[in-house]
Amino acid sequence: MTETLRFILAAVCLFLGVFCALTAILGVFRFRYALNRLHCAAVADSLAMLLILTGLMLAAGSLAYIPKLALLLVLLWLGSPVASRLTAAMELTTGEDARNHMDREDRT
Repeated sequence: MTETLRFILAAVCLFLGVFCALTAILGVFRFRYALNRLHCAAVADSLAMLLILTGLMLAAGSLAYIPKLALLLVLLWLGSPVASRLTAAMELTTGEDARNHMDREDRT
């Protein structure tokens, strides 16, 4: 019974993680501006990593794999925002039309 429940939870987590990753890919191709693409990819990527690695932790038969997967999750969660921040800073520095996308109408 516990093996079946663990398998079902692992399958659900893996399915939801793959769905989040595919949603991020769709958003990257749908949006036109680089910072919008970056935001979509970074947010969905963090959730997809959590769900996929949680599913793998549940599916792992041995307890030896769980700390390794948890460490991988922590490293990916630390590295992904840094890479996104550096990419956004580079886009704002070198982007020719960045100001056009950031202009807002003054609403009073």
